[in-house]
Amino acid sequence: MPAKIKTSSDADYRFALRHSGAHIMAQAVLRHYPQAKLTVGPVTDEGFFYDIDMGEVTIGPDELKKIEDEMRKISKENLPVEYLEMPREEAKLYVKKLGQTYKVELINQIPEGEPISFYRQGEFTDLCEGPHIARTGELKFFKLLNVSGAYWKGDQNNAQLQRIYGTAFEKKEQLQEYLKMIEEAKKRDHRELGKKLDLFSFHPWSPGIPFMHPKGTIVYNEMQDYIRELYREYDYREVITPMIYDEALFQQSGHLQGFSEFMFKMPDADEHISCLKPMNCPGHCLYYRGQLFSYRDLPLRIAEFSKLHRNEKSGALHGITRVRAMSQDDAHIFCTEDQIEAETASFFDFVERVYRTFGFEKYDVKLALRPEKRVGREELWDLAESTLQKMLEQRKVPFELAPGEGAFYGPKYEFHIKDAIGRSWQLATLQLDFALPERFELEYVGADSHRHRPVMIHRAIFGSLERFYGVYLEHCEGYFPTWLAPIQLYLVPVREDHFKFVEEVAESLNRELGLRVYADTEEGNMGGKVRKANVARVPYVAVVGDKEIETKSLAIKSPKNGDFGVKTLAEVREKLLKEVQIRSLESLFLSN
Repeated sequence: MPAKIKTSSDADYRFALRHSGAHIMAQAVLRHYPQAKLTVGPVTDEGFFYDIDMGEVTIGPDELKKIEDEMRKISKENLPVEYLEMPREEAKLYVKKLGQTYKVELINQIPEGEPISFYRQGEFTDLCEGPHIARTGELKFFKLLNVSGAYWKGDQNNAQLQRIYGTAFEKKEQLQEYLKMIEEAKKRDHRELGKKLDLFSFHPWSPGIPFMHPKGTIVYNEMQDYIRELYREYDYREVITPMIYDEALFQQSGHLQGFSEFMFKMPDADEHISCLKPMNCPGHCLYYRGQLFSYRDLPLRIAEFSKLHRNEKSGALHGITRVRAMSQDDAHIFCTEDQIEAETASFFDFVERVYRTFGFEKYDVKLALRPEKRVGREELWDLAESTLQKMLEQRKVPFELAPGEGAFYGPKYEFHIKDAIGRSWQLATLQLDFALPERFELEYVGADSHRHRPVMIHRAIFGSLERFYGVYLEHCEGYFPTWLAPIQLYLVPVREDHFKFVEEVAESLNRELGLRVYADTEEGNMGGKVRKANVARVPYVAVVGDKEIETKSLAIKSPKNGDFGVKTLAEVREKLLKEVQIRSLESLFLSN
C-alpha cells in the first residue's frame, strides 16, 4: 500500500480522514454541480474546507444539505482510493479536459522534479499530494458546517470563491462532542458579547480597527496595567518608539522582503516611502544601536505597548481576535549567550504567573523551526534551534516540533492554552534571534573591553492585547473576575428615598478605595434594574432598602454564585478591595 494511503493505526490518520473528507465533499459538489471549478481543499486544525468557484450558484443551507447527503452516498459506495502520478504536461492536459482550469495554475506552481500526484475514487480524480484513507467508506462521522466567501489565492482582485467548511472524526462520540462545543462557542462569540456588554464596536469606515467603549477600555487598561506591574518586578524598561518609519528600516530588518504585503505604506512629503510599523523589534534595534552598552547593562529588557498596524486581508479579520491595529505586551531582551538560559527560565515563570491569574493552569508548548523564507546565516539558525530545544529538555517541558513555522528571523516557542470549552489558542511566544543583531550590527562592550554581538529575545505573554481580550471574553463568557470587571458592584435602591444612601456608598467606595461601583438612580423599578445588572454580568449586585440603610449593610448577590446574604459595609469594603488587590478568580464572599 503506498505511503500516501493511511490506515487507522497511523499517527496521522485523522489528517488523512479529513483530507479525504474534502475530496468526498468536492466529489459530491461535482455530482450535483458539474460546472463547479475546484481550487484547493486543505485540512485545518478543526476539520477541512474546499474553495470552489460555483459560477452562478450560491450555496445556502439547502444546497449544503444536498452536498452532505451525497457525501453519505459516496461513503456507502465504499470506493477504493488510488494514488497515481502523471508527467507534468500530461497532468495539465488531463485537468484541462476535466474543465478544472485552476488546477493548471496549481500544477505550474509545483517545482520541477517533484511528482505531480493525484488521488482517484470512482469517477472523481483530484490533484493532491495526500495523504488519504484507503476507501471512502472509512469516512462515517462527518458534518458540513458552513459556507463563507473567499478569493482565489486570497487576492480580492481574483475570482470570488465559496469556501465550504466541514469536519470529520474517527468516532461518533468525538463528532457529537465537537458539535456541542461549536454550539457553546456560538453563545460565547466575543463579537456578540462585545455588543451585548457594551465593550467595543466596529465601523465599516475603519475595518478591522475596534472602537473600545468606556467599559471595554477599563478591561483593556486593567490588562495592560497588570503587565506593567509585573514589568517593574521583572525589571523591564518601557519605551515609546516612533509609529512611522522610512521603509529603509524594514529593508534592513528583512521585514520588507518577508512581510511587505501586510504593511501599510505611504509616500511622505519628501516622496520617500514611509510605513506604519507592524512590529516593534526593528525600532528597538535602533534604540539599542543609539547607545553603547556594557556587559554590565545586560540583560536589557525593553518593553512597549505602542499601536501596531498590519494590513490584514478583509476576509481574515475576525472581531478583535484578528485586527489591523493592535497593541502587544511586546518586549525585547538584549543579552549575552550565557544569559539565554536564565532569561528563558524567567519568561516561563512570567507566563505561568499571568496565565494562573486568568485561570489557565496548563499550557502546551510548540517549538517552531525555520521557515522556508528566512533571514540570517544557517549556522545561526542551527545555534538558535538547538539552544531553544536544549532549554525545553533541561526544564523537562513536553513539547512538539513544528517545522517551518518559526518567525523569519528565528525559531520560537509557542504557548497554547485551552479555554473553558476545550478550544486551543496560541498566545505567548518567545523567539530567539541571532539575525537582527547581526543585520543592525548591534554590540556591547564585554568584560574583556572588546565589542561583542548580543542575542535578541523577542517575547510576548498576551501576544496581541486585542486577541487575548477576545479569547478571554469567550473563555469567561463575559463574567469577568472582579478586578477586570467594568462595574464591580451594582447598587439597586428599592425606592427613590433610598437614592441618597446608595449614591453616598458608591462615592465612598469609588473615591476612597478606587473601586468601580455604580448606583442606579435612573427611572425604572427595582426588578428591571436587577435584570439590567445581571445582563451586564456585574460580579456583585446589592439591593438596598430600609433595613440595609438602618443597619448600614448591603444584601450582596452574584449572577454566578447566588445570594451571599446581608453584609456590613465594612465587610463589603474589606472583601471587595482585597478581591481586586489580589486579582482573585473566586469570590471572597464565599468564605466567612
